[in-house]
Amino acid sequence: MPSFRVDYMKDSKGLAHYIEKKMAPGTLQGVRVRHDGNSLVIIIGGFMRRNGKRYSHVIQQVSDSLADYILKSYEKEILSRIIHRICNGLPKRDLDEINRIACKRLYPENMTENMIKERRRLISDKISEYLRTSRNLTLEGFITFRLGEYVKKLEVEVDRAIRQYFVEKQYEEYINLLTAFIRMQCPRVPELHVFVQPDGSYRVQGADPFDIPDDITRGYGIDKGHPVIRDDDFMIGFLLTCAPIRIFIHHADKFKNKELLNTIKTVFSECVLVND
Repeated sequence: MPSFRVDYMKDSKGLAHYIEKKMAPGTLQGVRVRHDGNSLVIIIGGFMRRNGKRYSHVIQQVSDSLADYILKSYEKEILSRIIHRICNGLPKRDLDEINRIACKRLYPENMTENMIKERRRLISDKISEYLRTSRNLTLEGFITFRLGEYVKKLEVEVDRAIRQYFVEKQYEEYINLLTAFIRMQCPRVPELHVFVQPDGSYRVQGADPFDIPDDITRGYGIDKGHPVIRDDDFMIGFLLTCAPIRIFIHHADKFKNKELLNTIKTVFSECVLVND
């Protein structure tokens, strides 16, 4: 009877139970999965030939089950090792943040089966290829030495997480700089109203009796009769110059540049969104 063995030092009994649970009931007919010390043994009964269709189906089912187990039990550990290897020397806080971002990318809240399908396929194909030529698989050694393509997929996600982390860090430093700057400024326009226009521009006006000073409107090329700012970068500079105590954003839902809106809300703590 054809059979093969999977060595697993950590918990071979738990792995045997997991394989039995994951394999389709129809596949288990004539197949026995038993625990034997630090191994699980899969025995294929009957007159199944190694190059036969039924045998190939059993191999595929076992490979898929082992791939699921690796994803469930090892992926986060592998991810952590990759991060520590690539980011060697970074403080623990940075490593933890990169790990958080990578996990968020790999396991989003609305994660679907398709999001992990490719990683599962890479692992399953390698296991299936190996079991067709060998009767003994050492699971941890296989993970370490045989899953290079799968590990490269994780390395790509880690690389993206690193870039995202440093972009976020630069943005945080930028926000801190703007916040510190605005705290040192003397308000030129105590209360400022910003009306988001349908074309994405911004009409700005003070509140009586405090209008926008002439030197500011001249400096930013704003027409007093039609005070509109069209450039997002100009908008930030204009707000910093006005240094208002309170900003009212009208039609905030029409803001096309959501990052700009978030920046304004963060830097100017007294920012009121008005949906009129």
